[in-house]
Amino acid sequence: MSKAGKQLKDVISRDVVFINAQDTLREALDVMVENHVSAMPVVDARGHCVGVISVTDLLGMTKDLADELNALSESGGLDHEALVSKLEHAEVLTEQVQAWMSRDVMTIELSATVEQAAEKMLAQRVHRLIVVDDKQKMVGVVSTTDLLAAFIGAGR
Repeated sequence: MSKAGKQLKDVISRDVVFINAQDTLREALDVMVENHVSAMPVVDARGHCVGVISVTDLLGMTKDLADELNALSESGGLDHEALVSKLEHAEVLTEQVQAWMSRDVMTIELSATVEQAAEKMLAQRVHRLIVVDDKQKMVGVVSTTDLLAAFIGAGR
């Protein structure tokens, strides 16, 4: 099968870590750290993706956390305890995810091809897309890593 014809449904991650919009920021941070993810979809009660919450969102909540973001990029790791301590001091961890999530969600239909997903990621300058079915319910996520694996596998 050619790269252009490979179906997205064959390469997406279906075991997606997500959080509910009404959950607290503390719960979101704990889930991200526990699952080693830097961002995750936020879903409503119907399973529709209504946003994305990321470590960057959490770090950007208070001005004095900018240094923590720089330290993360240099060290390549997340100091969970230090971040929790700073966020508790800023008194934001009890707020709901929906107040801080990014609402600009990039989605793609499950019926799309790998090439279409790659084109959309490039055009939108994003590293992951939420994959939805024909009812706009989240069924998975496709990342740049998933696409690279698909392109390498298709070329062999």
